[in-house]
Amino acid sequence: MAEDERAYQRQKRAYRFLFPLAKAAMGLLLNYRATPAPKTEGPCLILSNHATDYDPILVGLSFPQHMYYVAGENVMRMGFLSKIVNRYASVIQRLKGTTDAEAALQILRTLKKGRNVCMFAEGSRTFTGATLPIAPATAKLVKLSRSTLVTYKLTGGYLTSPRWSTHRRKGRMTGAVVGVYPPEVLKQMSEAEILSLLARDLHENAYETQAKEPIPFRGKALAETLETALYLCPQCHRIDSLHSRDNRFFCDCGLSLSLDEYGFFQGESVPFATPLAWDAWQQEEMERLSRSLGEAPAFSDADQTLNRKEADHSLTPLTTGLMALYRDRLTIGDRAFPLKELRGIGLIQRQGMVFSTADGDYAVTAPRLRCVRKYQTLFEFLKEG
Repeated sequence: MAEDERAYQRQKRAYRFLFPLAKAAMGLLLNYRATPAPKTEGPCLILSNHATDYDPILVGLSFPQHMYYVAGENVMRMGFLSKIVNRYASVIQRLKGTTDAEAALQILRTLKKGRNVCMFAEGSRTFTGATLPIAPATAKLVKLSRSTLVTYKLTGGYLTSPRWSTHRRKGRMTGAVVGVYPPEVLKQMSEAEILSLLARDLHENAYETQAKEPIPFRGKALAETLETALYLCPQCHRIDSLHSRDNRFFCDCGLSLSLDEYGFFQGESVPFATPLAWDAWQQEEMERLSRSLGEAPAFSDADQTLNRKEADHSLTPLTTGLMALYRDRLTIGDRAFPLKELRGIGLIQRQGMVFSTADGDYAVTAPRLRCVRKYQTLFEFLKEG
């Protein structure tokens, strides 16, 4: 038996063994219920929205049959856990913040072997509760796959485990197949039509769902580390002046709010009802800043370490110092990267930052809490300009 087939059989056995254990654990920890997926013919490309670190497990609970998961390359830097994942969980690695052609080829090869693949179409977890835009390259991949497309939606994930938070809440989570599209149906569709289909099927807005049926998501420190997602104060318009403690979210200028167990802001003078609405405003402000930015940097953070990613997934420190974003370059310590040479800026968890150039792949780390999301947001507007 070839090594590939031996690994596949080993992973199938592990999948069958872990399935009932994961079902019990996710039900207990997250109050999660998965609807069984309908039976389909041939290999499937399963595309889901993405809100929590548990999502691969949660989607899998609707599919008793083994599948390969597409995940960020950073899963290979988790020490012993990475070895377990690599041996038993069938991960197809992709580089955050880029259009990874090698990952796409591996997905197509895996489907061609008759094996299922699960991918999170947004490419990243939402920070504020709404499904992120889906790249046109995803629709192209669906078209090229010549496989059955299964769309899958998770609800309740954002409020259960906000990307910016260190604490899990318990409310209600569900997962279910939205649509099943055989190859012959997809063949008749354009890439634009497939992209529209994906946007429709995978759309989830935590606050629209809460408006229809309010559910409390109870936990501790409900607002803590929210400043890794919301970085611009609507009262004083300063960047990085926001802080959190327990359920409180406040600014140096005096703005003071609390976040309740339904995910809404409370206080005497509430500028926005939700983090999602707040983020929509700060996105508009970042777009304005991209058009008016002069020679000075938009913002900066001290004590940032630039690391080069090696072939074995390890990180080699290159320089440490101030990180700053200018209208034409990103600087870290004594290194400068023209924005036109950056393939993209990606985020890992709450405050990990990665980017790539023709010369290599890099990661930025720091010893204390800070918001790197602002760099990604402004970079996207500067790139478009």
